[in-house]
Amino acid sequence: MPTKVQKIERLLERRIRHGDYILTEIPAERHLSTEMGTSRMTTRKAIEQLIQRGLLKRLSNGRLAIGDSLSSEQLTLGMLVPYLSSGDVEKWRLAAERAGEDFKARVRTILYIHWDDPVLQDTLNSFSSTFLIPSAEDIPSKAIDKLAGAGRSVSVLGQDLSMHGIHSVFLFPSFWVQRLLDHLAEIGHRTVDCFNVQAEDAVIRGRIEQWQLWRATHRLGGKLLGEGVQSFDPPIKRAYDQMTAILKQGQLKATALFCTTAPAAVGASRALHDRGIKVGEDVSVCTINDEGLTRYVCPSVTCIEMPDPTPYLRLCIERMQASNGDWAGPLLLQPAEATLFKGESTGPVSTPQA
Repeated sequence: MPTKVQKIERLLERRIRHGDYILTEIPAERHLSTEMGTSRMTTRKAIEQLIQRGLLKRLSNGRLAIGDSLSSEQLTLGMLVPYLSSGDVEKWRLAAERAGEDFKARVRTILYIHWDDPVLQDTLNSFSSTFLIPSAEDIPSKAIDKLAGAGRSVSVLGQDLSMHGIHSVFLFPSFWVQRLLDHLAEIGHRTVDCFNVQAEDAVIRGRIEQWQLWRATHRLGGKLLGEGVQSFDPPIKRAYDQMTAILKQGQLKATALFCTTAPAAVGASRALHDRGIKVGEDVSVCTINDEGLTRYVCPSVTCIEMPDPTPYLRLCIERMQASNGDWAGPLLLQPAEATLFKGESTGPVSTPQA
């Protein structure tokens, strides 16, 4: 049975190795004692053990800090994610954890609320390297300048900002939308609506533009449905409510529905089902980013599947930590091919269209 000193030592070591104190000061002994419910003498003994092991050091003003050996030898990776996250954000985060293990790095997930949140600059200043997943809010120019100024120590995930000189990993290029729409055309669809409930950032606009381009190129019909909203409601609920209203108003005339996100596809499919419309028979539904979700709903949703981000993040870490100080290779990393999953949500048109 571990002693009280050993318990405190193990708890503090776990926090240190997980990067809990990278953005904040290590609490004073009296605060730690109060938190742990132990005497200051017991807490001090645990701290002294960590100092002897090099995990902590005591500064000239008496405050505690991460030990020099740990702070200089171990890579620290900040993972900045928006407070309203989605399934693909979780896949990015877990991939960063896996990639970090190969470099014995401490990976710390940090939430930010908006683009003026001071935690953004604090993270860029405090970590060896930083991954950033942009929020749905358009990135202001001053934030872009800040990211570009960070050089090779930062990589943006899920958007292409390489035109601004920012290293980017973009797993769903917008032109992949056409791969989905080509599949719908191959099985006989000639009218494809686009359904969106997401606030229109650069990614969503790119997907809608590709749908518009595809229709214009093939001279096929379709309307843009839904309203992109900023809301605290879950996106699936937003999609369900909006599609229910669209169906009640008789606005859905197409035989197929391209949804800009997986939650939009799931919510729309449920609304169709509740109105007695058979998804995959009466109306086909598809989306570009599966978010690790669409294979497992009923019916399964035809989609472009998200590749494993881990190899891309490993390469980013290598480049961010390159000893020569340069980012070797292109600023943009993205897959060469799209993987189409044909789910139960798409099927041939029951009555071929002219």
